[in-house]
Amino acid sequence: MSVAIVFKIAGIGILVAIICQLLKQTGRDDMAMLAALAGLVLTLSIVSGLIGDLFDNVKRIFELY
Repeated sequence: MSVAIVFKIAGIGILVAIICQLLKQTGRDDMAMLAALAGLVLTLSIVSGLIGDLFDNVKRIFELY
């Protein structure tokens, strides 16, 4: 499962990079910035869910309350 998440994040990065380049070439720099920001928010939401799972696993392993 961890490899799939890495590929998902890499795919988001590649897609956002392509979209940003296309938008910059057409002169829509503001839309390119919004696309990059949307990609960042999407990636951070995935990573924050994983960090939450990590903390739950650590709490369960060490039997913390």
